[in-house]
Amino acid sequence: MLSFKVRKATTGNAPHPCIMLLHGYGSNADDLFSFSDYLANHFTIISLEAPLETPFGGKAWYSIHFDAAQDKWSDIEEAKKSLAYISQQLEYFIKEYNLNSKDICLMGFSQGAILSWSLLLDQPDQFRRAICMSGYINTKLLEKPLNEYQNILAYASHGTNDPTIPYNWADSSIKHLRANNTNIIFNSYPDEHNVSQENFRDLLEWLSKTNLD
Repeated sequence: MLSFKVRKATTGNAPHPCIMLLHGYGSNADDLFSFSDYLANHFTIISLEAPLETPFGGKAWYSIHFDAAQDKWSDIEEAKKSLAYISQQLEYFIKEYNLNSKDICLMGFSQGAILSWSLLLDQPDQFRRAICMSGYINTKLLEKPLNEYQNILAYASHGTNDPTIPYNWADSSIKHLRANNTNIIFNSYPDEHNVSQENFRDLLEWLSKTNLD
């Protein structure tokens, strides 16, 4: 089982909606968990920790080959194993914390955003929406071509000066998905590989607008 941190919902009636947080490469479950202070109390917040150690400290969902081209940048087999771990653990979370299985939201940064896209697209019965920050859609992790996905609800954001994951990786992949999905927001900011206050404010507004009644 993956390690995790949880903040249980304190308002509203059970079963509760949930936001699952997936951190980036070299980070850990504490990183995005700091966002929970700003997320509504009717959500149960679960921050998962990736299973692999990195050479630079922290954890990773899969290995990254920093000197390789985009198509060889990621260890696809390791990424698929992490996707399976997350999916398998979801059922435990739903039962243990009395979650609404129809209202699970993903929030991922960088490598966590890449996995969030894959989970949202290929498992629509498990994940209703996603917030994907500073990542891109890796089609090698998907079961279908991008033009075959419909009814996708997502907020994506990226810094135009990102030196880690180039802006055009996000722009080109999300552009293909948005062609058939009008409910995808993609915002760009004059930032690097980070989440600015403006970006965070915008994603909180999107989250509020797309909550279930």
